[in-house]
Amino acid sequence: MSYSRHIPPHSRPRLILSVDPVAAMRVSRKGVDPDPVHFALDAEMAGLEGIKAHLRLDRRHIQEQDVELFIRLLKSDFYLQMSTNQDVVHLVNTLRPKYIILVAERRDEVSTETGLDVALLAKQLLPVIREIDGRQTKVFLAVDPDMEQIRAAAKLEVHGLCISVRDYMLHQGFTFRKNDKLKQMLDAVQLSVKYGLETHLFNNISWSALPLLAHIPGVTAIHLGHQFISACMFNGIQAAVMSYRERLKLRHDPS
Repeated sequence: MSYSRHIPPHSRPRLILSVDPVAAMRVSRKGVDPDPVHFALDAEMAGLEGIKAHLRLDRRHIQEQDVELFIRLLKSDFYLQMSTNQDVVHLVNTLRPKYIILVAERRDEVSTETGLDVALLAKQLLPVIREIDGRQTKVFLAVDPDMEQIRAAAKLEVHGLCISVRDYMLHQGFTFRKNDKLKQMLDAVQLSVKYGLETHLFNNISWSALPLLAHIPGVTAIHLGHQFISACMFNGIQAAVMSYRERLKLRHDPS
């Protein structure tokens, strides 16, 4: 495996939190609370290493003013997630986030369900990627654990990949065993790392899965979302962060 391009050394993967569920709760009450920016700042103070927010085409939860505050106030890494079905270049070069994750987006989905079809969309993606100011913003692509997609993404001028583990998570419950979906995920990570891409895992990741995912070679970050927010509601942000970080220290080798 080559670590020559973009892969930083980490003793364990960083935890990146999507605050979209917090913004969705705010919208459900048509008010100002809970504030995803305040939540993000509290999570950062509790020890999370990064925050992610999806600025959707329909602006259903995260708003541009939220993004501006994330960029201005957060000391940890901020990842702006967007679809290419909008003026992503103008928005990114105006807002100037440190990281942008380009994703597939459907209006009828609750959260991101599938990765970009990079193999199909490579010709459309390349000019978008090239027009984003790489001096200020590093580009990730969100992809499914498919070898064709990883190879196509590696040909583009991106910093890294966020590989979806949704299918594996949904089929496992609380028991993580060796199967074809696990092999598919491991092979995808290995290929991404081989190409020198910083490699993250995202989509439906649970507390139970951390001992398995945290020890996959080359994975530098794990993205959390709804389940982590739920744990915060029961236990508080500080306790939830401590629990998740301690969970990373365990190791699980699937049987």
